[in-house]
Amino acid sequence: MKKCLLLTPLILAACEPQLTDDVGVPLLDDISPAALAALPDGVPPSLLIRDGNGCYGIAIEKTEPQTGAALLDANRQPICDG
Repeated sequence: MKKCLLLTPLILAACEPQLTDDVGVPLLDDISPAALAALPDGVPPSLLIRDGNGCYGIAIEKTEPQTGAALLDANRQPICDG
């Protein structure tokens, strides 16, 4: 009985749906409203990447680690969480 109770949270976590954009591409968790607002026209949220400092960028190629251009606000300052 205890084994079932311990496994239940793991199973529920595995079934949680992943956020996707309009065409089903996975999105980052907890994208800030400022980052979404700063996306250039025609750039989908699925291209957003976030570095270790919480700063956003726009992916330019699919590499590991991900690389891209910094996402800037109207004052040309990087958009970062925190």
